[in-house]
Amino acid sequence: MFAFLVAASAVTMGTRALGLAEADGKAPVVSVITGQTTDLVVLEGGHDRGFRPGSVCTVTRNGLPLGSVVIAEATRSRAVALILSLDAGARILSGDLVSPRANPRI
Repeated sequence: MFAFLVAASAVTMGTRALGLAEADGKAPVVSVITGQTTDLVVLEGGHDRGFRPGSVCTVTRNGLPLGSVVIAEATRSRAVALILSLDAGARILSGDLVSPRANPRI
């Protein structure tokens, strides 16, 4: 009975359901939090945009790739990623666009 209620709730949520086919999988960077050992990238979008923990994504600016990040945590409308790699001299800035890789293998 519980599983049925959960499934029914997901259907009735409409656009709030997680993993919608309409999720565009793209989100702008809100901020970059500098840490001692790693930097965190905060995205304006989470489950609503199709981001899930473990997803490897590409960061672009003006259509050009800058590097890659991996989603560490995601809520309905926010995600936090760890920087995996950056092109030489590149920095991730607020407004850069993050999207999942077509081939998620690193």
